[in-house]
Amino acid sequence: MRHGRRRNDPWDQPWVIIAAVVGVIAVIGIAVFFFLGSGDATGAPAAGSPSGTNGAGSGSSTVVSGTIDPSAIKELPTVTVPMEGVFVKVSYLGSFSGQYGMEGELLNARDSGERVYEIENANGTVSAMFKKTDSSTKPHELMVEIWKDGKVLKFDKNTSPNGEVRVDYTL
Repeated sequence: MRHGRRRNDPWDQPWVIIAAVVGVIAVIGIAVFFFLGSGDATGAPAAGSPSGTNGAGSGSSTVVSGTIDPSAIKELPTVTVPMEGVFVKVSYLGSFSGQYGMEGELLNARDSGERVYEIENANGTVSAMFKKTDSSTKPHELMVEIWKDGKVLKFDKNTSPNGEVRVDYTL
């Protein structure tokens, strides 16, 4: 006789059902956050100055939802160098730091990606020295260019890990 005895079924306990529902909701929430992103669309500083605040150019950003092909990350967006003035353009997928400007009046820069730095009142020798500051061992190219009035005057590049580039040009 089996009167009064019930089989021990975990689903008969209310806390088990609540825990299962909370777990499913958490998994769905994490999946939505992962695939759609956080909705943060902050862009990089605008080209034209180290801080990107001179108003000469405007940065643009693209928000992509879903999965991203890793090979798409290897290309830098192209920044425009203004047609008038003297500029140093630095391009590197990772982070870099260095100095640029007129000899004796060098300014420091620390950034990543493709950046354009204006050199005001340029006359004499323009110098730019930059180095890779990330720990990448991949042969990504660090390129430094000196521009005047929309034309490249001189450039150099380095693909070695922790590589450095120095470019000098007398105007």
